[in-house]
Amino acid sequence: VTRIIGPLVPPSTREESEMGEELPNMSVSPSVEMRNGYTVCFELEEDAAEEYVYLQLTVAFTAFGGDRVLRVSTVRLPVTSNIAHLLQGVDVETAAVIMAKEATMDVVDGLGVEASKQAINARLQNIAKTWGDQVKVTASGRVNVVPAQLSRLPYLTFHLLHGPLLGPILNHPDDYAVIRALFLRVGVDDGVRMLAPTLLMCPQAEGGQYAVVPLEDLSLLPDNVLLLDHHTHVFVWSGSKVAGPEFDGVRAAAKSHAMHWASGRFPSPEVLSFNEGDSMARWLICRLDPAHRVQGGGGIMGAVRGFINAQFVPTDDDSMAEWMAKLRLGTAQ
Repeated sequence: VTRIIGPLVPPSTREESEMGEELPNMSVSPSVEMRNGYTVCFELEEDAAEEYVYLQLTVAFTAFGGDRVLRVSTVRLPVTSNIAHLLQGVDVETAAVIMAKEATMDVVDGLGVEASKQAINARLQNIAKTWGDQVKVTASGRVNVVPAQLSRLPYLTFHLLHGPLLGPILNHPDDYAVIRALFLRVGVDDGVRMLAPTLLMCPQAEGGQYAVVPLEDLSLLPDNVLLLDHHTHVFVWSGSKVAGPEFDGVRAAAKSHAMHWASGRFPSPEVLSFNEGDSMARWLICRLDPAHRVQGGGGIMGAVRGFINAQFVPTDDDSMAEWMAKLRLGTAQ
C-alpha cells in the first residue's frame, strides 16, 4: 500500500495505537458516513501468476448500540494478459477521481499546483503511449491516441486542471483549502460531480425534460436556461431571450430540482442565478470549456459564431482541443 486518502485521523486510543503497530496499513476514520469515500493506492511487488488476485478489507467500528463490529470484505479480481480485456475492466470515472485525489493530495502536502498539473499531464501522456495502439500523423507531427475504452479520461482530466480544485477560478486560499478537503473525503459519484458536472438545459414547456448539453461555453445560447450543479454551488443561467419575468417559473423549477437532487448533501450548495451579460455570470463561464476558441467547434460557423464569440472576454485559457493538441494527444473516433 502506497497511500490511503480519505477522512482520516491519527490513532487516538490505546487500542488503535496497538492495532497500528501490528497493522502498518491501518487507518482511522472519525465516523462512518454514507457519502464518504476512501482511496487505497497500492503497487504489485511482482507479477500476478494466478488466475485471480484477492483484495481484503477489514473494518472495525462501533455500532449505534455501542457494540464493536468487525467486518471483513474480500474482492476477487481476474488477472489477464490481454490489454483490451484490461482496459474494458477499467471504471474510467473511478480512475479519474483517484487520479484527481492523488493530485489534490500532492498539493495539500506541499507540492505546487503547477507541478501537480504537469504531473497529471505527463501521466495522461504516458497512459496514451503505454496503452494506446494508435498513432495519428498530423501536419504538426505524431499524436498518441488515448484508447477508446478510456476516451472519457481526458475530458475529466481537463476539467480537473481548469476547475476549482486546481484551476485559477477561486478567490482565496481558504476557498481552495475547503473544496480540496471536501473532495478528498467524498465518494465516486460526488467526486465526478466536483470534477466535471453535468450541464442541463431546462425545459421551458410544461412536462418537458431536462436535456444534457456540452459542458462548454458554446452552450450559452440566448434562448437557453441552463442549470449546473457543481456540488458546492448550483448555477442557473438565463440567456438574453429568456431573462424576463415570464420565465421565472422555469428558473424556480430548476432551483427546486437542484436542491432536491442535493438533499442530504453537506454542506448544502449555494445557489446563484444570473442572466447573460451579468458580471456574476463569470462564475459559470469559468467552469466551462472555452470551445469558442476552436474554429468550427460545436459545428457553429459564420455569422452565428461571430455573434457567440462576441459574448466572451478574450483570455489565455486553453480549450480542451487546444490543451489536447499541446500534449500531442488524440481520442479514438
